[in-house]
Amino acid sequence: MSYSREDGPSQVVQWANPSWRSYRPDDPLPVSDTKVSVGAVRRAARVGMGEYRAYVESGDAARLDAAIDQFRRALVGRAGKTPQFSHVNNLANALVDRFELRWKAEQAEREGELRVLQRHDTRAMNDFNARYAPHAQDLEEALVCARWAVWARPGDSPDAARGLATLRRVQRQREASGVLLQRGPTLESVNLCLAVMPSAPLADRVAALCHISKGRTGFRTAFEAIVKTLPRTLAWIGPQGNRRQPARETTDALNKLIGLALYDNNPTLAMELFEASRGVLWDRVVGHTARAVVRAKAATVAWRMDRAADCLNEHGGAAGLRHMAEPRRRDRQERRSDRQLKMRRVQHQRIWDAMSSRAHVILRAEAKRHDTDKPEATFLVPNYARDIRPAAAEGPVICVWRWDHRIVALLVKEGHDAPEVLDLGDASWLDKDMEEYLLAIDDVSSETREQTVRKTLEQLYPMFRKLPWFLFGSDFDPADVPRRVWWCPSGLLATLPLHALASFSQKDAYNSGRHTPVTEVRDPRARGGWVPGAIRRATFSCLLDVMTSSYTPTVRSLVWARETRDAKAATTGADESRAPSMLLVTAGEESRLESLPGTAGVRKQIQKLVPPIRLTLLSGKKASVRRVLPALARHEAVHFDCHSFRDPHNPWRSGLVLHDRPLTVEDLVDRSVDRLDFAYLAACATALTDEQLPDEMITLAATLHYTGCPNVIGTLTPSSDRSTARVTRNLYSGLISADGRVDPEQCVRLLHAAVSAERTRLPDHPTAWSPFIHIGI
Repeated sequence: MSYSREDGPSQVVQWANPSWRSYRPDDPLPVSDTKVSVGAVRRAARVGMGEYRAYVESGDAARLDAAIDQFRRALVGRAGKTPQFSHVNNLANALVDRFELRWKAEQAEREGELRVLQRHDTRAMNDFNARYAPHAQDLEEALVCARWAVWARPGDSPDAARGLATLRRVQRQREASGVLLQRGPTLESVNLCLAVMPSAPLADRVAALCHISKGRTGFRTAFEAIVKTLPRTLAWIGPQGNRRQPARETTDALNKLIGLALYDNNPTLAMELFEASRGVLWDRVVGHTARAVVRAKAATVAWRMDRAADCLNEHGGAAGLRHMAEPRRRDRQERRSDRQLKMRRVQHQRIWDAMSSRAHVILRAEAKRHDTDKPEATFLVPNYARDIRPAAAEGPVICVWRWDHRIVALLVKEGHDAPEVLDLGDASWLDKDMEEYLLAIDDVSSETREQTVRKTLEQLYPMFRKLPWFLFGSDFDPADVPRRVWWCPSGLLATLPLHALASFSQKDAYNSGRHTPVTEVRDPRARGGWVPGAIRRATFSCLLDVMTSSYTPTVRSLVWARETRDAKAATTGADESRAPSMLLVTAGEESRLESLPGTAGVRKQIQKLVPPIRLTLLSGKKASVRRVLPALARHEAVHFDCHSFRDPHNPWRSGLVLHDRPLTVEDLVDRSVDRLDFAYLAACATALTDEQLPDEMITLAATLHYTGCPNVIGTLTPSSDRSTARVTRNLYSGLISADGRVDPEQCVRLLHAAVSAERTRLPDHPTAWSPFIHIGI
């Protein structure tokens, strides 16, 4: 066959129409008419799969060549007959792999010549590609095999999706290399077919949608089709699903969908998808998903939905090899299984539709009974008007997200029917600098730690400095009292103290001598002579000067926490016998770790301010997991004075060091702490999310908030003992009243004042004041 054949104009029009899937390919398979027994064909296909697995594990090109030889031998046995899908699909993928290997090697070998050609002559560059393209026939043969694979699976099935993904891969490689003329189905047409196919994995569908131009007729149809299947992908996890397995591909696909929604000028959908992508893994673990609610109320409905979801989400194929297909034994068996699968999918789609309608009824009834929309919101892609906009009732919510090397803020404001989108600037440097930042914050003894943190905060400050004017409008004045906001960052931005971004330059253009210096006000009538909120900067060189910030793991959790708070307030007078109480947990020297003098002073302060009748002290051997967990359910406030640790590979095992063993996130997951109104985790990095799962916010502080505590104070980075002690003492001097009661509603204002005071003391040492954050309402 010829490898230089070019499609005519009529064929180009034909390939632009997705109906090409139903036409038998014109190109014959490149095989001879040698007869091979059925057993030999099956053995060759199995051996080829084994060689290909060995190549994937080792990267040995010889194993890839052996796999291609075996796949071709299996295909020879099909000469003159309809090819078996697995044979042509696997051969096409292996050929593309070999082409990529040799093409990269050729480019690396002639890198200098290639660089010169790229600078001077496009035509010479094309001649270079045509002359030195290694084994271009591999790519041409891969196209023929991929087209036969797609024709062999014309319907909607996992194999059909796999065949389209293979064809898309071949066409993309042809386009990228430029060594062969484009022919066959257009890449945009293949992408459109793959994007609208429900059987395809979410990551493949979103990747295909990303390459469909906005003006294409099917762009919005494909987008809506993907969003429609998200509840099955995100919320309904079947029995075989590992509830603690991070869905990295799912998270990446959702981030791309958010970008596509903005690309389509639909910020409301972008915000809904942003919220849908957060806390997915957490909801599975704590049982907030629709599956858990429906199973508790109607086990049969949940069981039938499990079966339907398993069938509809089934992808099959070779284990661990995404686009490869496991060869079957007989053609007749393969065709029969295809028909059976098609019938099963149609049947289970009907079951899913019927059962999901019944699940909606159950979830709505459950939500009405609890006077909350929480169960329904976790089942569907959240609705902006119902689930997200109410979170801005007490102040705007800033959702920070990075898209295509840009930092974007989605602003949720009260009274606005859609979120505002604010492009904060280019962040192509962020990955490299964040790697340096994350390494520096863990090395407390490093001389460059302070310098690295200061550099990172100062680099981001100019981007975020414009936020207050967009949030508060033209009446914003930096000299006013700091206004209340909530942060909901994602990705690597979730590891940064965004509330403390600042300029450390002494020659700030905006603050050049126009404002009064920082003053400190003391009142001898107040406890310790310190007046909360009396210390603040009149200048605007830090976001702390103009905004009182809190953080939230998800936007919806703010709504749920406020509903819980209001319900508690409505029943406060019903049980006066439950006097407010505080739990103080300190392992002390019994934890076999260093005892810090600053925190010892905080313990004495708490014991002095809170009467013994309202204080429960668990210290030394009493500070055990067995005693602490039940005590959390009996107190209104808790202060943990312990060391902490983070497990970078398993965030569920991060925890606080107690006497007998660590109190981990896993211990708190299944506990309800609805009675808790305030928690202070006076330990290092208790609110620092794992950089591998930044959108899940699986931290000790977030765990207490998720399980019922509306106000949690934690730290994003390790901090010094003295700074932590000063911030904590200033906080408690105003938080604990004369009768020993804790007022959680004042904790945000008091924490802001305490952090501002520490910044006044050490303005050039951000690790002394930037780590402290409030999570909740």
